[in-house]
Amino acid sequence: MKKAFTMAEVLITLGIIGVVAAMTMPIVIGKYQEHEVKVKAKKNYSMLMQVLDLAQAKYDTAGDNSSLFLTATTNDELTRNFAEYLPGGFVCYSTADSNSACQKLKYKVRRSAYLNQYEQLSLPAIVLPDGGVVYPKLSEYKCVPTAASGVSLDEDGNQKYDADGNPVMWHDVRDDCGTVVFDVNGPKEPNKAGFDVFQFGVWRDHTGRPYWNVLGYSSLASILSGGELIFNRR
Repeated sequence: MKKAFTMAEVLITLGIIGVVAAMTMPIVIGKYQEHEVKVKAKKNYSMLMQVLDLAQAKYDTAGDNSSLFLTATTNDELTRNFAEYLPGGFVCYSTADSNSACQKLKYKVRRSAYLNQYEQLSLPAIVLPDGGVVYPKLSEYKCVPTAASGVSLDEDGNQKYDADGNPVMWHDVRDDCGTVVFDVNGPKEPNKAGFDVFQFGVWRDHTGRPYWNVLGYSSLASILSGGELIFNRR
């Protein structure tokens, strides 16, 4: 006599499969999304590094990024300079009409450091053909070593005070030329620094971690070295 599963046993088995699928699918989908973001981030970063290389070739300043930044006196001019080397890129200037589609590029991004803090992205910006957005920005230090200081913050982004109640200050000499923020999928969510939004600093002779690392540079560095995304999950 042949043995067969009863209807109850089949239903129980299907139920177990359904529960396992419900538990694992979000993980699988999340991993796929993270993989997709990492691929886009590497592509965008490579393209932006090429912008710096092409600018060096144009200004005959091999190894020196300063010309791209020092030939601009406003962020609008810097953004136009960048767009020159990004085929198909559309520039949204800071003077964009209030009814323009460019206004959607002004949105908040959750910082990759500190507790429940957000960064407001604003124009000018460059919309890439694949839907990504780039926000170049001039540094106040203009590639020149400059004494700088400010208030120190704790791990949640709150101002630090000493035992006497005085603000704790930091002091430094800074010489960056600017920063570049890029969002691999534009205004689309999740808009999390370190997940779909990244930033790097630009100096005369190198690029790297910005002085204020709240927009995903640690995550970008991890991706470029073959690691995982690092972003604020709190």
